[in-house]
Amino acid sequence: MIQMRHDELRSYQVGPVHAELRVLTVSDDRESMLEGTPHLHRRFRLMGIEKAMAATPHLYVHDLDRIRADSDERVEEWLPREAVQARLTSWWKPADIAELGHTELSVMWFQTAAQDPFAHLATIVHPLDWASLAKFVPFGD
Repeated sequence: MIQMRHDELRSYQVGPVHAELRVLTVSDDRESMLEGTPHLHRRFRLMGIEKAMAATPHLYVHDLDRIRADSDERVEEWLPREAVQARLTSWWKPADIAELGHTELSVMWFQTAAQDPFAHLATIVHPLDWASLAKFVPFGD
């Protein structure tokens, strides 16, 4: 579910937690490829995902298991070209943390240009468990 007034950020329901979209970027997943094959693109995509996950521990990659399994399959078919990354924040925080702050979660997925990234984000995050995936960020960091 997406809720929004024009003077507010987009809001998403992530399990029982209300979160706000802070950043959404859409980029060309084949931007640095001068030439290649669908199989090579799959390999590069997986390497890029692993690098992003190492840099951002609270990154959730939608369909990661399928992407890993798919890296050796259907080598004649190109993958969706758009890489989308979103950062959501919430005032929810774990009960055992007394500090002031918020929690945040980054989400990454791939899609075609015809898909609406905001609607796609809503379907991805709705069933997620915010408490197990989000990272606490104290004020001042």
